[in-house]
Amino acid sequence: MQSAKLTRFIVCVYLLLLTWGILFKFETQLEYISFFVHDRNINWIPFSSPMVVNGDVAASEMVFNILCFMPYGVAVPLVKESWPDRKIILSGFLLSLCYEVLQFILAIGNADVTDLFMNTLGVMCGLGLLALMRKLFPTKVRQIVNLIGLNLGGLALIILAILFILGI
Repeated sequence: MQSAKLTRFIVCVYLLLLTWGILFKFETQLEYISFFVHDRNINWIPFSSPMVVNGDVAASEMVFNILCFMPYGVAVPLVKESWPDRKIILSGFLLSLCYEVLQFILAIGNADVTDLFMNTLGVMCGLGLLALMRKLFPTKVRQIVNLIGLNLGGLALIILAILFILGI
């Protein structure tokens, strides 16, 4: 569980799942993935159009964005140990920007500057969580991250495989 190779593998699986969720909207049937169908929209004003449900702002989408990018801030520093925090944050921001640009180009979702902020905040929260883990478990951080990553990533891949097989 202390293997750096295992950590790199877990980061690759995480990025694969993140891409599947953001760009393919967790769709498991290739024929239902539709590119160039929706209008292209960009929300340039932060926090101006969050999800509204029954007239109330639902912050769940913003919280979900933070949670989805927290693993980036936890695991990438274990792979890129020489990178300072600002480089991890910048790379997370650029990854998020790439997803937003692809959503716009492929017309598969709404590009939103709020997502960019929330995703980057998620990376920063992940860095904070990693710092806390390093204080609490100084010799076991990689082992803990690898164990959690294997369990969550493995579970997600199993669910994805089942959905593909069942045609759901």
